[in-house]
Amino acid sequence: MLLLKVKSVALHLNNERAKEFVALCRAHAEASKKDEGNLGFRMKYILLPGAVKVTFLELWRDRDALEKHNQAAKSRGHIAKIDEMRVYREVIERETEEGDAFKQRKK
Repeated sequence: MLLLKVKSVALHLNNERAKEFVALCRAHAEASKKDEGNLGFRMKYILLPGAVKVTFLELWRDRDALEKHNQAAKSRGHIAKIDEMRVYREVIERETEEGDAFKQRKK
């Protein structure tokens, strides 16, 4: 299994644009939960003055499932809009054999 922590930050946003960024990230999370091989997908966000920090915690069955998800995500309209708005992205990935790795991380 692959456990990913993906952090995205969007800056210089008024309140309306911040809400739009969060809505786009929610749409991505909901679509991703339905992708084959997804074992868990959670989203957290923090609204800051003029900025939004979004963190996704994802658990995938294997690398093949993650690659299929990445390809599918490229065809979704909200991904291009997220990419346009964010100024920072960090992906932390590790392989895990623990069946409850996602559950441990959600606390």
